[in-house]
Amino acid sequence: MLLSMTGIGIGSAESGEERLMVEIRSVNNRYFKLSLRSPDCFAVFEPEIEKTLRDRISRGTVNVSIRLESRGLPSAIRIQQDVLKGYWSQLQPLAKELKTKPPRLSELLTLPGVLSDESQSSTAAEEHLALLKQALSSALDEFEAFRCREGAAMQADLCKQQSLIVEKSQLVRETAPQVLQEYREKLLERINQVLANSATQVTPAEVVREMSLFADKCDINEELARLASHFEQFEKYLCDQISQGRKIEFLLQEMFREINTVGSKANHAAIAHCVVEMKAALERMREVIQNVE
Repeated sequence: MLLSMTGIGIGSAESGEERLMVEIRSVNNRYFKLSLRSPDCFAVFEPEIEKTLRDRISRGTVNVSIRLESRGLPSAIRIQQDVLKGYWSQLQPLAKELKTKPPRLSELLTLPGVLSDESQSSTAAEEHLALLKQALSSALDEFEAFRCREGAAMQADLCKQQSLIVEKSQLVRETAPQVLQEYREKLLERINQVLANSATQVTPAEVVREMSLFADKCDINEELARLASHFEQFEKYLCDQISQGRKIEFLLQEMFREINTVGSKANHAAIAHCVVEMKAALERMREVIQNVE
């Protein structure tokens, strides 16, 4: 199973006059990176939010936006009328005594204790935490469903490219014996030309030695065997219950190394053509895997 590092999920929860919205968006990144925007009253919950996200997201740049909407007074602000009246009862006679204008209401509201934010109370914090857990869980469920759909599409693309590489590697395996046979024919042709134009003698042992040296030089059986082993491991990673994007990325690097060696050692037109197609398919796989968790 593969999961995309690109995803989006939105969740909400309501209680009384308050509605909490959580939006999660992510893009690819080699590591986990969190960017969180939330009201000040949710700052105390940030460690818990990050832990919840890390439990369900391994890597990627994750942007989380939390919005709190209230149909009551903004931000649960309450006017402490007793405190306000206390200020007024003292300031009004003082203003008459000093023969100045009494303070305006807007000025009184700035005095200490006149306004209180009930969202900072322990009861409000508990209510906000309950809303947050519900909305965050809903957003994560939608977020993961999105990533699963994207991951399934990418897995299909990876399997298609891998099938092409398997097909071409089999063709290389079938073509490899021809390389030695063609070299043998060319070698004998050159020897015959030399013998026809000079008195040089070439023994059968020398021909065999030359053929052996060439066979060792262009032998690609080990590379093809390791490549086949990588194919098996690739399929196991796809079937894993945990998305293995990083491991597949390393595995593709090993595949590229083997394919590149095959192209260097074989020195044959048909094999070179297969190697080019395998490299192209592998490059496509490497592009796709960059966005897999």
